[in-house]
Amino acid sequence: MHLIAREFQTRSADKESVRSAIAVAPEATVDHLEFRTIRNLQELEMLRPVWKSWPGTRESDLDFFSSVLRSGPHGCQPHVILLKRNSQLEAILIGRREKRKLSFKLGYLTLCERTVDVVEFVHGALRGNASEQNCVGLVREVMRSLVEGEADVAVWDQLDLESPLYRQVFRLPRATQRDHAHCLKHRWLMTFPRSLDTFLMSLGRSQRSKLRRKYRKILTRFPDKVRVQCYRSLTDLGIAIAEMEEIASKTEKRMFGFGFSDSPRVRDQMLVAAENGWLRVYVLHVDGKPVSFWMGTLYDRCLRADHVAYDPSYRELSPGIFLFLSLLDDLRDEDIENIDLGRGNTQFRECFCDVQRVEARAHIYAPTLRGIELNVLQTVLHHTNACLIALLRQMRCLDWVKKTWRNRLLRTHGNESRTAEIETAISDPVQEGESLEFGE
Repeated sequence: MHLIAREFQTRSADKESVRSAIAVAPEATVDHLEFRTIRNLQELEMLRPVWKSWPGTRESDLDFFSSVLRSGPHGCQPHVILLKRNSQLEAILIGRREKRKLSFKLGYLTLCERTVDVVEFVHGALRGNASEQNCVGLVREVMRSLVEGEADVAVWDQLDLESPLYRQVFRLPRATQRDHAHCLKHRWLMTFPRSLDTFLMSLGRSQRSKLRRKYRKILTRFPDKVRVQCYRSLTDLGIAIAEMEEIASKTEKRMFGFGFSDSPRVRDQMLVAAENGWLRVYVLHVDGKPVSFWMGTLYDRCLRADHVAYDPSYRELSPGIFLFLSLLDDLRDEDIENIDLGRGNTQFRECFCDVQRVEARAHIYAPTLRGIELNVLQTVLHHTNACLIALLRQMRCLDWVKKTWRNRLLRTHGNESRTAEIETAISDPVQEGESLEFGE
């Protein structure tokens, strides 16, 4: 009997302990995600405090992004996706929606064009918590907007391959919506040196000797007639733009319809950069004439090269190299971590840069006949171009073909025939960054 009583008491105590444990255990919480898309510029201002509190790139800065919208083509509007977790704003994905002509090219030859509705997400579009779960939710929200007919294609032009956003952009869409071209580019960054001498000593002996000869060459040819001017304030804008336009108008880039141009969009972006203290424009004057310029922005300790050009009649003096070395010396006391020299493999970048990032141009196409058509065109031409390049490289005539084709285009397209295009050209630092020239 005593044993039975003790066993009963033990079981009762166990039941009480279980009830007690159940009673004090917290209820399991499930995160509730909400999404909202802002399509009005005025509404973005309400996000300014939290937007500015999150780190990001210059392109995703609220002031810079707003200036791009204001100076963009008619109908350009924001497409900013807000992600809330349990009613608290946790991340934003920053993009814009506009009508655009997409060109499908074989080499330099344009085969066809399509006018499409595009949602393009800027470089560093994701601000806030970039967790894997958040990226899954944001990409699904983008796909939902395509299903609802808001655009024919969503584009990320500079998507870091190491980011969770990149993984979800290529994992979540179905085969008909996924990007099969997978265009990759290398972004080159240079750790900012403490001084010009430090930079030169970090190079090999022959490279160091070559740069010093180029630096002295222009000083020897024009003694006491060489001056480097830095423009960075609002009062400097008029002079800086006029001098850059004088140089850019003589370059091959202008004939192809890209590079720096004195357009309303460029002026708006430079105005925002000057107001925020980001603008850095260096112009080299030789014998009283502007012959080379370097325009960049200093944002979050990164000095980004936006536009560079030089007067081709001074090519033998390497004015771009002289100007670049001069600005390194002038900026030695500023708080700069690195210099972003853009994308594309060039001898200049390979010699001077010590950091390389791989970026992708990624698309998600709408699940419509138009979206499928765009996907097929893009995929077929991308792989055809890749095969042609591989064949020409194997035949050891790729450089000759590119040079011949380029010279033919230069003869065909003069400055006069490109004027209308230049007036409406988009000043895209990404596009310019792929064509930086320093006058070697």
